[in-house]
Amino acid sequence: MNTVFDPEIPWYVLYTKPQKELYVYSLLTDREKLTAYLPEVLQKFRGRLQKRPLFPRYLFVQLDLNQVSPTVINHIPGAVKLVSFDGHPLPLDTDVVEAIRQEVTRLNAAGGLPSQHFNEGDLVRLRSGPLAGMEAVFVKPLPPRDRAIVLLRFLGQENLVEVDLAELELKPKRRRGTRGRGRKIHYGDRTR
Repeated sequence: MNTVFDPEIPWYVLYTKPQKELYVYSLLTDREKLTAYLPEVLQKFRGRLQKRPLFPRYLFVQLDLNQVSPTVINHIPGAVKLVSFDGHPLPLDTDVVEAIRQEVTRLNAAGGLPSQHFNEGDLVRLRSGPLAGMEAVFVKPLPPRDRAIVLLRFLGQENLVEVDLAELELKPKRRRGTRGRGRKIHYGDRTR
């Protein structure tokens, strides 16, 4: 979504109903004539590469609260409310939105978000970082799918640790050597 940003007008985060981000975005830009930004990244979804919201249920809207009441924004169909603190909409720095826009551009140019190919309970090995070489059990991915939680045995205790998906690799499964009762299995590729 190409949008011209005005550095003088503050940005706000708008929380939407589930899967209504694009609808609310179009109402903000077409009907209300406001500047809005919906960060969308390429993701593999149902076997196809598609643009999907980077932050599900959130988008950014640039507005002057002296000219547009928060109530107008909160009553747009599909919108829930502007993210607020103590009842007042919380403005964002323009640099934050610009940094998100640049990161989205970079991710899309690189082919989108990396797809996570681990299943719950898979044995994984950490490839890099301070825990490189350690083995863990994959617990679950974290939104927006570039981090995950793994169960790691460290210093005699099991700990849930948050790691980058890029640091993980699937630990190869060990092939069985016998069929039981000592009878060897002869694999066609002769590797173990």
